[in-house]
Amino acid sequence: MPSEQTYTIGDVSQQTGVASVTLRAWERRYGVIKPQRTPKGHRVYNQDNIEQIQHILSWLNRGVAISNVAALLDSGKAFEAIAPTNERWGKQQESLLTAIIQLKQPRLDQHLDKLNKATPFITLCEYVYQPLQALLIQRWQQQPLGYQLEQQLWQQSWQRQTLVMTLRANKQKSHGNCCLINLDDGRPSLDYWLLHALLLQAGFRVNAFDAVNDLTGLTRLNNNTALPLILFADQRLESAIVNQLPKFNTTWQESILCVGRMSDIHHKKFSSLALDSVGGSASDGWRSFVMKAWLEKIKY
Repeated sequence: MPSEQTYTIGDVSQQTGVASVTLRAWERRYGVIKPQRTPKGHRVYNQDNIEQIQHILSWLNRGVAISNVAALLDSGKAFEAIAPTNERWGKQQESLLTAIIQLKQPRLDQHLDKLNKATPFITLCEYVYQPLQALLIQRWQQQPLGYQLEQQLWQQSWQRQTLVMTLRANKQKSHGNCCLINLDDGRPSLDYWLLHALLLQAGFRVNAFDAVNDLTGLTRLNNNTALPLILFADQRLESAIVNQLPKFNTTWQESILCVGRMSDIHHKKFSSLALDSVGGSASDGWRSFVMKAWLEKIKY
């Protein structure tokens, strides 16, 4: 009789989209997903564990807190029996918004830390971070007193989160390397930080460069490392950058992916150059077939 196929925590993270740190937190804090252990203490998952993770994701996407999932799993109740609710996500948005308005950096960082460890990041993007960003944009358009401080605090918190995730990713097995180039002027948009975090949690090593306004200098990356390249912008590109793309694309031998709303704005141009591109929000792009196929192509 053939032995049951088993998986490492990295394998399971790749299959389910749930970061390794989140799988550990679910097991340690909430008692869900209890894999077997090797004599050396390494986690060994089976297909039942993977199916259970998919079940948990269904609960989470309906607004159920991970702390309540264990009891629901034990009850055997189908997730369809629970009406979806946005109440939990709304409370998370409200807590983060309050910390930002009150300029409470430690509280904001602690809240983000807790969320990012306990909940799949793509779920947070869709139900917490992107809706919160829409609320913040509306607020900042009114230019309340000191709103620039709020903007800086929000940026600094995501710089910190990305650094924490980078250090954590460096301790895990890598599934591929890429360069992430931000072509926007000014501060990086939230979608840039979310994309960076999604790549890290998916097991990719990310070499990030911000506020690049001359593509010709990036040829040094190709000569030195030959890494696949993700070009990101949420704004219309300057004509000088657009005009550099044909030669740049040839130099990089099609190992380029254009991401962000610039891909919607310049869709016709990118298509004529046969550039892979993904528009919309960070979560839209991440779930797209184009993004999934491109990331699969650059894996080791």
